[in-house]
Amino acid sequence: MTKILIVEDEAGLRQGLEINLRHEGYETAVAADGEEAVRVFHAENPDLVLLDLMLPKRSGFEVLDHIRKISKVPVILLTARGQETDKVRGLRGGADDYVTKPFGVQELFARIDAVMRRSEVATATRSICEDHLIRLDPATREASANNQKLKLSPKEFDLLMYLFKNKERVVPRDELLSRVWNYRVDLNLNSRTVDTHVTRLRRKLQKAVGTDSAVIVAVAKIGYRYLGQAPAV
Repeated sequence: MTKILIVEDEAGLRQGLEINLRHEGYETAVAADGEEAVRVFHAENPDLVLLDLMLPKRSGFEVLDHIRKISKVPVILLTARGQETDKVRGLRGGADDYVTKPFGVQELFARIDAVMRRSEVATATRSICEDHLIRLDPATREASANNQKLKLSPKEFDLLMYLFKNKERVVPRDELLSRVWNYRVDLNLNSRTVDTHVTRLRRKLQKAVGTDSAVIVAVAKIGYRYLGQAPAV
């Protein structure tokens, strides 16, 4: 699960961001000042940082500089309206994007998605995912199971990749909608989308594996889990 570090000294905004991000399926960590931000960053190893520039004890610029000396983790700045020079300084200092306060939650989600996609392309395009059963190549978007090439749609490939990367846990349907489809609407209107794609994907995997047993299992009323092997009959 993607972990986001929220660095914001305004308690109301910090708590609001934490609630909304968790609702979207993200794991969160928080810090209320610059010194705490550095400590939490090292302790939590987040996948992305939301960083306010105006912080007590240690400025956002100092925190950004510290992060960039040791990590390429994506950083989105939270800036006040009219701080054009601060935005430029932050971007030149290594930030990946910024949002201007006050901002809408949907805008923030869109920027997080865009920054994470760019980061994944930059750092993991050649990171092949495989176990004894399947092989996924993100660069060529080729997939195989049991050494047989799978003909997957783009969304089926993304779905299998996400389940593979989270194979140690059950992935809820709403998380799949958020992370694979980028849907931001009522789960009840879209859960069938996930079920339909999983059904097609399971059928293709079962054909390649040569068994009727499921490689991806459904967990009632929650979501799906990739097993990494066909269960014994």
